[in-house]
Amino acid sequence: MAGGDRLDQVLFRVRLFKSRSRATDACKQGRVLVNGSAAKSSSLVHAGDQLSIREKGLYREIRLLELPGKNMSKAEARELWKDETPEEVVRQREELAMAQRVKPPFHDQGARPTKKQRRELEKVRRR
Repeated sequence: MAGGDRLDQVLFRVRLFKSRSRATDACKQGRVLVNGSAAKSSSLVHAGDQLSIREKGLYREIRLLELPGKNMSKAEARELWKDETPEEVVRQREELAMAQRVKPPFHDQGARPTKKQRRELEKVRRR
């Protein structure tokens, strides 16, 4: 295509999404902005464009340095864009990810313990 490539193709080729269909869905849901404006998956993007991708309520700021070719490795694709996300947003994303990884003990959930948890309880009680 002269002048630019489709947004969903670029998002997939530079490895910001695992598949082109996931990139298309994100565009349809309004989670991708190009230069500050909501963009369709068929929008043309160019080198130098600013992409904002919403993940878990926080925006990730990406600057396209070059448009990708057809086939390239993950390492080569990573060199085609620059992450310009503010440090505060990066910290918030890390805190959110950490909070989701930590699971409360089973008795705080109000549910029965799993089989694995019951075995651990039995081991403790036998001692």
